[in-house]
Amino acid sequence: MVKKITKYKIISMYLMDYSRRYYLREIADLLKKPHQTIKPHIELLTKEGILIKNERKNIIEYNLNFKNKKIFDYLIIAEKESLNEKLEQDAYLKILFEKLSDYFTENIFIIFGSAVTKLSKGSDIDLLMIGKKNVSKQIEDFENIYNKKIHKIQIINIKSLNLTLTKEIYKKHIIFNNTEQVVRYFGDLYEKNKLV
Repeated sequence: MVKKITKYKIISMYLMDYSRRYYLREIADLLKKPHQTIKPHIELLTKEGILIKNERKNIIEYNLNFKNKKIFDYLIIAEKESLNEKLEQDAYLKILFEKLSDYFTENIFIIFGSAVTKLSKGSDIDLLMIGKKNVSKQIEDFENIYNKKIHKIQIINIKSLNLTLTKEIYKKHIIFNNTEQVVRYFGDLYEKNKLV
């Protein structure tokens, strides 16, 4: 399958670190595309004020522009595209997503830790649940059927999440639902320099 490069694919590179700066060639290498293919997208994102172009001597870096509040819309779409990609690649996460989807209006579900990168045979799944609904039965069923251990952390409100765990989740996560609320929470903390 040929992966099409979009503005959101480029923005997705910043999802685990909003302060990250990239060179054009670095972005091209990470996306496995020629820099000539990436450059028009970068220029458009810069023109739209989503990325900031930083020039010093012969070095040009690009980073997110949080002064432009449209950045949140770009981050949300990039998160959703990343989720869809991950669900296509990983059958276990897709099944877990389907099992939990009945509770998306009541709880927020975020996968974090090593399962985000690669869910191997012996690995477990770290799951943050935000909300009051108890889904222990669905998680237990999943664990028994697929022989995958789920480490569940449940809190009532995203703002009650401690900063240490927030940083861990921010650095490696897959947001199953209510993406906007989570991205805005991360963005708010980032703008207050609390995710450093």
